[in-house]
Parts: sequence; structure tokens; C-alpha cells
Amino acid sequence: MAISDVMGGAAASSPDPEELSHVWSRLQEALQSEIRREQFETWFRRTTLVHADLGTLRIAVHNAFTLDWLNRYYLKPLERAAQAVFGSPRTIEFEVDPEKAAAAPPPRVAPGDPSSTSEEEPIEELTPQPPPSTLPLADTGDCYGLLESSDVTLNKSYLFDNFVVGPCNRFAHAACVGVSESPGRIYNPLFLHGSVGLGKTHLLQSLCHSILQRTPRARILYLSCETFVNHFISSLENGDLETFRNKYRNVDLLVVDDIHVLANKERTQEEFFHTFNTLYNAGRQIVLSSDSPPVEIPTLQERLVSRFKWGLVTEIETPCYETRMAILKRKSRERGREIPDEVAELLAERIDSNIRELEGAVNKVLGYAALTGVAVTCDLVRQCLRDVFHQTKGLPSIEDILKVVTDHFGVKLSDLQSKKRTNAIAFPRQVGMYLARTITRMSLEEIGGYFGGRDHSTVLYAVQKMKRLAAEDPDCQELLTSLTAEIKSGSPT
Repeated sequence: MAISDVMGGAAASSPDPEELSHVWSRLQEALQSEIRREQFETWFRRTTLVHADLGTLRIAVHNAFTLDWLNRYYLKPLERAAQAVFGSPRTIEFEVDPEKAAAAPPPRVAPGDPSSTSEEEPIEELTPQPPPSTLPLADTGDCYGLLESSDVTLNKSYLFDNFVVGPCNRFAHAACVGVSESPGRIYNPLFLHGSVGLGKTHLLQSLCHSILQRTPRARILYLSCETFVNHFISSLENGDLETFRNKYRNVDLLVVDDIHVLANKERTQEEFFHTFNTLYNAGRQIVLSSDSPPVEIPTLQERLVSRFKWGLVTEIETPCYETRMAILKRKSRERGREIPDEVAELLAERIDSNIRELEGAVNKVLGYAALTGVAVTCDLVRQCLRDVFHQTKGLPSIEDILKVVTDHFGVKLSDLQSKKRTNAIAFPRQVGMYLARTITRMSLEEIGGYFGGRDHSTVLYAVQKMKRLAAEDPDCQELLTSLTAEIKSGSPT
């Protein structure tokens, strides 16, 4: 069936589902010449064409995050693909419709995209992969599932459905979902980093649950880097490296938590390097987590840093206020008693750094209320959590930072929040963003909001720029150190 036949007379109404499927298949084929294979599999797996006429193509996506991402980064490639298929331009529109997106047939993935391999350090070609919903299972007999060598037990409540998604963790969540649906094919390795208590463990275990649900016979080894180090040392002492290597290299999914523990361990880094290569070249999925991104792990070999960046490195940030509110409401509902809005607001304002602290606060307040038979009120919260509230009192706020910056540079707050880009305004603004990021526990989005509603990428650019300047210019380093001390002293001059 020709595309011209499908579109003939379609100005008034969209073709039927079979015709739309044919058009969508053609568009997918054209799109794959525009973007990399792993990008296509991640962002177009849960999409489908729901309307087409002589002027417009409408594509259904799974959620608002995907809609925003496609609009921002893939609109032009889609327009070029439509031009190639139809011979004339089309307007691309997106709509959020999870049911239609979920019912979409698997995307037509072109074989062997050479652009998906690393340009930094080429490796041998990967073995052919099975359909994306399965893993290339190791032939190891009856031992499968979460292996006994793992030092964790999967928590049944750590599922994607129970994870509260917000601006601070949306991309990390989407990446984990993508890996769970197509392990060993996209974002390999997946590297998650962020401070403690922000949800890394929840996402890692959700990924494992999802893979086991799709592929029950998958072999998953999930352990801390410290355990890897201890196993390696023990194998050296016992002269039994072969058993060690068989244990780590005959798995379908290797999850290593706290990979930064490899710092300063040269021999262990060497062994992990070869383990990584063996799994990667066999098409097995590797997932790593750390408190820091790969480039900030001290003494980590450059070749390991390069490999950790081959797939996707993504950060889980401190939850913003709205996300903290959603977490509090969700956790209280799970415990059978939803807390009032004013109580959630108080907790979200006073506990802003750690999801575990939020959960602990909910447990303590609801437990005390149940034991005493009193209502959950703000006064009860202040009574139960006076130690926690006392610890957080006096921490520098964004207002403290803005005052110090405006006083030091002699600029107005309205100038920092304006669209002015002169160096006299842009530099203090970037300094303020850097200080807010390093001193407070605010997310990039929250910081951007205080500087005129700027995008998180603008804040990230400012932070990275100031880090670079501080490393290159001693005067800049001295300025940042001085301002930081002034802010933390609580006595701006």
C-alpha cells in the first residue's frame, strides 16, 4: 500500500487503524536514519500514530514527560522523517494517551546502527540481541532469579508503580523503565548517582522486579561494591580467581551499588574492568549506582570512567517541594491514614533533603497518633519531631544567599531575576546559582525559580561554569570560598 493511497482524501478524517499502522511503520523507518538506535528504542517504544491527514500527524505518548522530551529534542527529526515519507511537510503534534501508547506494536528497529557504539574507545561488535522484552540468558542450568551471591533481598514494595515521580527524578525513572523493558540494548551501562536517601535503591530494585516479571529465568546479581571487593580479595587469598570470575561473568544483569568504593583499589579496578567488558560484549545489562558521577570518583582509571559513560549517566536530585508533598501523601496513605494538607506542608517545608527522613517522620507521627489516640495536627508534628526541626533550624536559605550576592556585587534582586545578560548581571547570577546548588538542598528547578524562572539546564550550566572558573582562577576560588563562609556564618556584611 502506497503512502499516497493512504493519505488520499484524508484531509477531513484520519485513516483507519491499519492504514495508520502502515504510515507509522514508514515514519519509524525514516526516523531511524535521523537518530541513534538507543534513542529510538527509548523514546519511541511507547508511542503510536493516532491521526494523520494532509497537514498534521498526531502521535500518542505514554506520559507528559515523554511529550515534553519529544517536543524539545525530537520534533525536527520527526518533521524531516515526515518530509521524506510524504514528500511534503507535516505539522507534528503529541498527545498524552497511555492506553493508546501502551497498545502500540513494538517499534520497527533497524538492524545494526553503527552510530550507537562509543567513539572514545571502540570495542568488538556486540552479539545479536533477542527481542527487547527478553534478555540473552546465560546457559547456567536451573539457577536463576536473584542469585544467592547477592547481598540484598528485593523489597516487594519497591516497584515502579510505587515510585513518586517529580522533576528531581523523572529522567532517572524513565531511564530505569527503559532499561527494564530493553535490558542489554539501550543505556548499557546505566549509571545512577545522587546523595543518600533520594530513591536510588527503589529504582534499582524496581528495575530488577520488572525484568524478573518479564523474564523469570533471568540471572540477577545485585550487591554492593564493598562485597565485590571482599569477594575479590578472598579469591586472591584462596587462589580461586576462576570461581570468582564465573560468579560475576555468568549473569544476565549485574547491579553494583556504591561503585565509588572502587576508588584507590587498583587491582580490584582491573578485575572489574575485565568483568565489565565480558558482560558488555555478551549483551548483558550493567547497572551501577554511586554518590558521585564517574568523573568525580577519585583515582578511578580513565578507561573505567570512559566505559561508565558509554550508556547513560543520570542524577537523582534532592526532591523539590511538590515532590516532597506527593511523597508524604503517598506514604501516609500506604500506612492507612492520610495526613492533613497543613501537616504535609509543614513536613515538606522543614524536611527537604532526604526521602528516608520524610518516611521516618510520617512513621513517627502516625505511630504516636495511633498510640495516644490524638489527631494528627501541626502541633503534634512539632512535638514529635522537635529534634529534627531543631537540627534544620538555622541552615542557610536561598534568601540568605541572594542577600549576600546582591550586597557583594551591588546589584538588585530584580536584576538577577531579569532577562539581562550583561556580564555585570550574568556573573553574579551564576555565582548565586552555584552557591545555591552547593550550600542548599534545593533542586536545579527550584533554584531556577528564584532566578527568574530559569530552566534547570541554565542552572546546571552556571554551576559547571563556576566549578571550571574556580579550578582555573585562584581569585574566583577565593571569592566563592569567602562568600560561602559569609553565608554559613549567618552574618552577611
